[in-house]
Amino acid sequence: MTTPLRAAASAMPCNTGPASSAAPQNTPPSAPGTPEVVHVFLTSVTLRWAPATDEDGIACYYVREGTTNVATFQPAVTEGTFALPWPPYGVPYEDHELHVVAVDTKGAAGPASESVTVRVHNDVIVTTSPSVPAQGACRVTYQAYSWSSGMTVNISITNTGAQPVRDWRLAFTFPDTGQRVTSGWVATWSQTGAQVTAEAPAWGKNLAAGASITIGFNGTHTGVTPNPAQFRLNGSVCA
Repeated sequence: MTTPLRAAASAMPCNTGPASSAAPQNTPPSAPGTPEVVHVFLTSVTLRWAPATDEDGIACYYVREGTTNVATFQPAVTEGTFALPWPPYGVPYEDHELHVVAVDTKGAAGPASESVTVRVHNDVIVTTSPSVPAQGACRVTYQAYSWSSGMTVNISITNTGAQPVRDWRLAFTFPDTGQRVTSGWVATWSQTGAQVTAEAPAWGKNLAAGASITIGFNGTHTGVTPNPAQFRLNGSVCA
């Protein structure tokens, strides 16, 4: 079994090369395989699909909802992670019908794959593990130190509730698209678009009532480093 190449959605455009009016009729790529939902957490989605084929080579894959591009992936990627919009306030979840389209190096788009339904969830998730603290039953302190194009950030998370938080996961959104996490400590860090998550380390999965943990990361920016407006611990908004 071939192991799929995994990646987050690319910020690079689909490289189809220069267009030529004199080019002969192009045969578009085949349809990718029906996408499989590998993982969903809140609005972060990972899909896997079988690659398309094309005699001119694949330039990129688009994940689409209807005719709208949701994410772009480089040609070698067949398992990708991306973020969908949050459901409206007060709506617990929202379903999206997604499919994958391959584009070849001459700019021809092939037929769409079969669709798959993906359900994304709002902030509050009813679950037993990981546990969800009450709204406001956590406190986050965000301290950023920035210079030229770099930054170092320390984040303190405190469980202000009466119950432990199991398998904690902190999520927030960078206000500026130029803010990027490059490395981190104490937690497992990931970023999709502007959305950032920090997952509990293996040795510190639980945050006891009244306990705190300090995590951090190094990153880059393009001139401004505004603080995130909101932090969510296992889906619950922190103070």
